[in-house]
Amino acid sequence: MDKKDMDRISELLNSMKAAEVPTQEETPEGQEQPLTPIGELEMLIQKLAGEVDILEEKRLIAVADSQNTVRRFQNEATLIKKYGGEKLAAEIIGPIDTFRKVLATSPEDPQIKNYLIGFEMIINQIDQGLGQAGVAMIPTKIGDDFSPELHNAIEEVQTDSVAPGKICAIISNGYKLHDRVIKHATVKVAKA
Repeated sequence: MDKKDMDRISELLNSMKAAEVPTQEETPEGQEQPLTPIGELEMLIQKLAGEVDILEEKRLIAVADSQNTVRRFQNEATLIKKYGGEKLAAEIIGPIDTFRKVLATSPEDPQIKNYLIGFEMIINQIDQGLGQAGVAMIPTKIGDDFSPELHNAIEEVQTDSVAPGKICAIISNGYKLHDRVIKHATVKVAKA
């Protein structure tokens, strides 16, 4: 309600107090009867009620928008907390896999074997730390079904050791951060 509406209401109320209630006379057919101050007030009240409804609807939309914005920011903050270490994890996984390949060798020299035992302990500690941060190796075995969501096939191999479409060799391990794949397992698949 603006100043003009307030002034008009005040003017109508004052005129109602000062004026006597006129008698209703017959008006010729087709002509509108002039509005009485009460009629004008009723129309003004209807107009203002409509404006109130519009403003209430706008207010509700603004509240919903602000709630959606808060919810969106909360979701983004949760995702940042959950997946914030993805880049670091992806960078450290390659060297860890290389370490695992070195540990899989069996050298003859006992001194080197002792070093490898120490390196294996270090890898286990790194795996433990990554596990606590939500990083896990994707379990992949020879004979598993190939899944493009988890595996990256680099070659199809003719083999009788596994059924067609199954994994026949694992080149490198795959990893997930919580439920998101950060490195696909590199595999070879049996030809169909």
